[in-house]
This record gives sequence, structure tokens and C-alpha cells, in this order.
Amino acid sequence: MNFVLVALGKIPEYLDDCIYQIKKTQKKSKIFLLINKDSKYKNKNCKIVFVEKLIKSKEHNLFVKKSRLAKDSYRNFFWKHSIERLYYIDNFLNKENLNNVFHIENDVLLFQDLKLVFSKIKSYNFASVRDGVNRVIGSLIYIKNKRISKKIVQISNKYLNQNDMKILSHLDYKITNSINLPLGEDLNFIKKSKNYKTIKKIPFIFDAAAIGQYIDGPHRKKIINKMIPEIKSLFKTNDGFVNKETNLKIFDWKIRWKNKRPYKQENNKLIPIANLHIHSKNLKKFIID
Repeated sequence: MNFVLVALGKIPEYLDDCIYQIKKTQKKSKIFLLINKDSKYKNKNCKIVFVEKLIKSKEHNLFVKKSRLAKDSYRNFFWKHSIERLYYIDNFLNKENLNNVFHIENDVLLFQDLKLVFSKIKSYNFASVRDGVNRVIGSLIYIKNKRISKKIVQISNKYLNQNDMKILSHLDYKITNSINLPLGEDLNFIKKSKNYKTIKKIPFIFDAAAIGQYIDGPHRKKIINKMIPEIKSLFKTNDGFVNKETNLKIFDWKIRWKNKRPYKQENNKLIPIANLHIHSKNLKKFIID
């Protein structure tokens, strides 16, 4: 298995923790990190690739030229970087011709070895975590090869002014032979949607964003709570932030920790949670070691 991460612009401090946990849980897997040359970031646990040395595809150049979000400087070009990672991954796969690629976001921690997951999804072209009708979070996605990566950027070019969550949703619906990773409960939209498809044989739960947000709160939670008092109604004990963009009822779950790994308890059964999207950015708090 190959893991490809992308960190454009300023490198977040928690990236070390994300990479460390991949190394800790995914034995014998290769980790590639795509960054800007001027970041001067170093990490012996991964192979660093400077994006400036990758040849931009015509799809990538079109995004930079035509997308309004590519010119939006909000939070140091947050939306541009979120979307552009898909194009840089495609550029990278075109150069290296890697197969069986997992991409995770930099504020995600892996807690389970994905070898078992890979054995179940390797015949599919694309896998993602969908927790809403029009929402797929890029916390963890699987890309079969460079042919599928090329499809990803070609489809993305049709939605140049939409954010990465909506683009990933389009990709999930439009890429043939794609699959959704299990969420830990059935949602109403799943029962009604003909497009939603998942493998029940995978004995793990995957977090798009809501589980990590409930466990440790959202990003900049202290600032948000201070500036917007009404947000307090969304908090319960132990942070308990309830994401309103998904119908997942995390607040009804019993989440247990065993050997520093999270599980959902259903009666006497513990179901492993494979990853957590640590939206609070406090990854160090949940490191296994």
C-alpha cells in the first residue's frame, strides 16, 4: 500500500503526528509527502516530493486559471490548497505510476492496519467516506491507479467553483466501480439513495469528520465558543460537538478506548474505529505511543 499526503503552503505542526501514526500502524507501507520546496520541512518517516518538480497537467492549469477558489486568499488559500491536492496527486501518480494509493488529510490519525480494508477494496477504482447526500470528506480516500487519478481531475474540472467536499461527492457518484467505507450506522439517505454503496464485510468504522469533532471538538473551538455564544448549544460533555451537516448520531454512541485505540461499543461488541479526523488539530493527545 502507498500513502500520499499533501501539505501545501505553511506546514502544520501536527503533520509529524499524522505521519508518525501511519508509520506506526501501517507496517511496510510507503509514505510520500507532497510539499512546496520553500517549506524546508524534513521527516525521516516519509519520502518528500517537491510539487514544483512535478509537471502540471492541463487539468491542473485549467483549475489555476479558471477557478474562483484558486484565487481566494481566505485562510492563506485554504480552499485552493484543499482542492489543488487532487491535482498534485494526479501529477505525482503520472510521474511515479503508483497503484493502490491511500490519501489521508493531515489532521487524521490512523488506528488500525488498513491491510484488511485493502484486501476488500482493491478491486474497486475509488473509495471514500460519505456522511451526507452531497458531502464526502477527504479524511481518507483510496485511488486505484493513475488512470483513475486522471478521471478525478477531469471530473473536478467540471466543478471549478465548488469546494473539495462537494467535488469529492461528485467523484464518488461519477467514477465507475467506486465504494463507500462504512460509517458505523445506517443513515436515512443511505436507505433512499441508489448511489450509496458500501461493503459490510469490512469490520471497521471510518470517520469523515463527525466522530473526531464529537470526541475533541472542532477547529478553533475556544475562539468560536467565545465569539458566538449560540454555539454553546452544540456542545455537550467532553466537547461533544455535534456536526449538523451529517445525520450520524454520534451523541448516542458509546465510544470506548482500548490500548489507546477508539471503538464503538454495541452491546458487548467493540467495533474498531479505523481513523479519527482530529478537527481540533490536537493530534498529539491521541497518539498511540
